[in-house]
Amino acid sequence: MAAMSITCTSGDSGSMASAGMMATVDDTQSVLSIDSSVNYRATPPTLFAQPSERSVPAPTTDQWFAQLRQKIEATLSVSLPTARISTPAYDRLVGQGASFDARIAKARQEREFTLPADAPAVLKKALAPEFTAELNNVPVTAHDISTLGDGQWLNDEVINFYMQLIIDRSQKTPVLPRVYAFNTFFYSTLSEKGYARVRRWTRRIKLFENDLVVIPVHLGVHWCCAIIDFRSKHIAYYDALLGDNSKCLQLLMDYLKEESRDKCNQEFDDSGWTMTCDKQIPRQRNGYDCGVFAVMFAEYAARDAPFRFSQDHCVLFRRKITYEIATKTLISGIS
Repeated sequence: MAAMSITCTSGDSGSMASAGMMATVDDTQSVLSIDSSVNYRATPPTLFAQPSERSVPAPTTDQWFAQLRQKIEATLSVSLPTARISTPAYDRLVGQGASFDARIAKARQEREFTLPADAPAVLKKALAPEFTAELNNVPVTAHDISTLGDGQWLNDEVINFYMQLIIDRSQKTPVLPRVYAFNTFFYSTLSEKGYARVRRWTRRIKLFENDLVVIPVHLGVHWCCAIIDFRSKHIAYYDALLGDNSKCLQLLMDYLKEESRDKCNQEFDDSGWTMTCDKQIPRQRNGYDCGVFAVMFAEYAARDAPFRFSQDHCVLFRRKITYEIATKTLISGIS
């Protein structure tokens, strides 16, 4: 077996981008959409590439003339004068193009976080004392929804229900990655009691046929998220407080080996696999939004989307999660 690497990357915050992903918004629904012509399962995304509007930036006047001068001199074997030729109209167009690209990017990001028009009515219903919902035998009640209030810690039931929403979207949307998500008790049980206690949890699940596996990680008073990506042979650990947890990474790798022996009757080939505690991610700046960050890391990763959000969006995200639980539908994804 080849040696694996565990890396804790440096930095404060950043974004995660996928190759081929086009994040746009349906004008009538104000929700994200994905380019359905792209098969995201066939090619793993390139993580942490910065998205841009222009694949090749327009050259400046000086760059353009320098390139032209080089070509003429090379062709005619002469030396041309180096005086700069003034082209204010061209310079203006280049500047206007860059400004337009920036405005479009800003508008897309702002509209990403717009809730549907029926949100007020749906949220009012979800906040009623008698509210209940169930998906794939995972229930949620009004008490659970109350943990989505500002300044509250998300509880297990909310996160478990949200994991089911992610699974449900994956199953209904062929162009998205195949995703399985464990519940919030998986990691603590595996960590404290070993593989034998979670062995039967996947007896009806073909774990290795998925593209991604999401693992909510609860550390007593803090929520994090781990993602196993079978396409890129990578296990990522996302902690919005930028903590390190090599123990979690190794535990999940050991789990894959045990699971392969038990379910596939063969040794798990860990050659080429890498494991990281990623730091180029949105950062939590208070003591109570860790659960919001954890489920958003999972939701974005499950559609190969860039982590294009920040602490400032968490108040809206709490309402977004409430809306999605009440409607049993994720509003970020295929429209």
